Amino acid sequence: MRYIILVEQKKKAPAMFTAPVAEDDADYLRRAIDTMLPLSAEDYMQGPAAILHMLARYSYVLVDKDVYWCVEWTPGMIVIRFSPNGEMAWTAIRSPVPDFGGRTAMKEEKEAYDPDAPNHQVNLVFEPWTAQFDEEDRQAKCFQPADAQTEEAFEAALASVNEIGDQIESKYGNDLEAWVYRGEEQVVKMVGEGVRLDDGE
Repeated sequence: MRYIILVEQKKKAPAMFTAPVAEDDADYLRRAIDTMLPLSAEDYMQGPAAILHMLARYSYVLVDKDVYWCVEWTPGMIVIRFSPNGEMAWTAIRSPVPDFGGRTAMKEEKEAYDPDAPNHQVNLVFEPWTAQFDEEDRQAKCFQPADAQTEEAFEAALASVNEIGDQIESKYGNDLEAWVYRGEEQVVKMVGEGVRLDDGE
């Protein structure tokens, strides 16, 4: 399980780097993956695709031939799987932080919350996110240039969803703002309160 980041370069295409996901964060992501539901191309287009046009922080994780898009979003973290065959799946995991996103914390959440415990959702999103913009941070986190096999796997997993992106531009490019607004509303309906992943499970 490896992070994939794309680092901007002057007058060149972005350079791809990769680094291993810490084992405890990888275990958390595996448990999140176990809760995934199928996601159609149309549902993706009318909902989560809009996140790319907002200020959300996100990361990419490569697992075998699949890419997992981890997005910090209410209710905590949305994870979407992109596969080379074009199939997609998704889940929304509730943040362990009781008042995440300004929500009203439940009594049980407050009592169970340990502010000193690792926050795997934050790690999964921000470990690679910050590394994209800081060379010293990349070095400290052991990011290395991706080899050809990794680049091919990443591009193959995202090929279908990139085609959806082209369709979005064609269909909604003249009124993108309205499409983004509708997409944000649809994501809220999709995710609900999110799945609770307690460390003890």
